[in-house]
Amino acid sequence: MTEAVDAVAIMTVQNAYAVAIDRRDWAALRDCFTPDATISFGMPLRVGTLAEFLDWAPDFHGRLGRTLHQVSTHQAVFQEQVAVASCYLHAILVDATRQAATSVFGRYDDELVRAGNSWKIRQRRFRPTWLSTTAPAEGARS
Repeated sequence: MTEAVDAVAIMTVQNAYAVAIDRRDWAALRDCFTPDATISFGMPLRVGTLAEFLDWAPDFHGRLGRTLHQVSTHQAVFQEQVAVASCYLHAILVDATRQAATSVFGRYDDELVRAGNSWKIRQRRFRPTWLSTTAPAEGARS
């Protein structure tokens, strides 16, 4: 594959992660990672295995309303079958009561490995930058 094709494949898996977590599609989320992946997640931030992350995610997100994970500003450096990549995150986590929303800003630093014609995340580190919780604007519809 060319570097451009690989870069698109890496953006595709990073985007697939965001879509899967927002849809609460845990099988699709699992598919973004290698079985031996390590991931930093939660607040306070901790590092765990893929199994630990997948145990945590449904419970955490089940207590929320809708979420919107937006990833952008993708970068990747290739080293044969391994890539080091990053993307920015802006996640909006709406409270289940729809009375508040939390915005989380940061960066995902990923190590990915080639898996056939695609890439899988072997290591994900979340680097939080900002977290802010707000109430809906006066007169806003729910």
